[in-house]
Amino acid sequence: MITFVYAVLVFLVLRFSVTLFNFLSNPKLGYYGKHFTDKVSIVIDGDRKDAGLLLESVTIQDYENIEVFFKQELEADSGVLEVTGKYILFTTVNTTIGKGLINNMIYRVKVFNLDLLSVIPNREISGLWSWVCFPLNDFLLLSLFPLRFIKRNQLTLSMVNEACIFYSAESYRRMNRFSVTGNDQQKLKMEVLLANKFLYVREPFNSGKVSEQLIKTLGNNVLVVLIYLTLVIAGPILIFFRYEPAFLFLPAGLIFLTRVMNSFLTAQNPFLNAVLHPVQMLMMLVLLMKGISKKLFTFLSTFVLL
Repeated sequence: MITFVYAVLVFLVLRFSVTLFNFLSNPKLGYYGKHFTDKVSIVIDGDRKDAGLLLESVTIQDYENIEVFFKQELEADSGVLEVTGKYILFTTVNTTIGKGLINNMIYRVKVFNLDLLSVIPNREISGLWSWVCFPLNDFLLLSLFPLRFIKRNQLTLSMVNEACIFYSAESYRRMNRFSVTGNDQQKLKMEVLLANKFLYVREPFNSGKVSEQLIKTLGNNVLVVLIYLTLVIAGPILIFFRYEPAFLFLPAGLIFLTRVMNSFLTAQNPFLNAVLHPVQMLMMLVLLMKGISKKLFTFLSTFVLL
């Protein structure tokens, strides 16, 4: 039992260390003050009637050389190869983009010779239910992965999100895909950064979608998910009920500081995230178990059909 407790404490320290590294290295999209004129094609996933706020945010951009398409309309007319931009920005109808986003992404791609830049959006969170669910993936991501060190591997692919994927058009056409999945994509030189308030996403809660993203961030590996749940949820509960209150200061302090740093990185309310941490962890357990059940059901269904 004591060995398990030590393992839980070591994992808490490691998680805190990764969050501290992210906090100090500040992996955010910066404002670089450069202005470019290269043509950018914006490809929007979703229905045109739901894209009012996004289209409005595009019109007030400080970047002029833009063309806008809707992904479903392009697919109906033979595909994305019709876009003519030097860069392609894939986004969704639920996002809004701030002034400077496009210039700053182009600068980043040019300076670091990137094929792909994925920007993790800030969230517009309102209501208790949203606060319980939506911060979970940011917490998971920033406490497990030092973003500055992750450039070109499978872990990077797990963090790529559909809200903002910025391609060099040449690289995108070379891969000849709409999505960022597939083994060939591991050859891309890519980077994942936080939006730094240049990009916001708003969407209604969908348990299936949140569950899918959490599982994806953990590598779509059921064993990894179970180990994570054991160390992050079962471990602290065991320590809380089995040991004296004085022993709880270390794990509680590490969790509190991790949530505070994580909140500042993602422009979320640190007080709410700290107070709601137990409820959020319970929700993470529910969502991850739901994701595991879905994967096992899919596997068993496929096995039976075979």
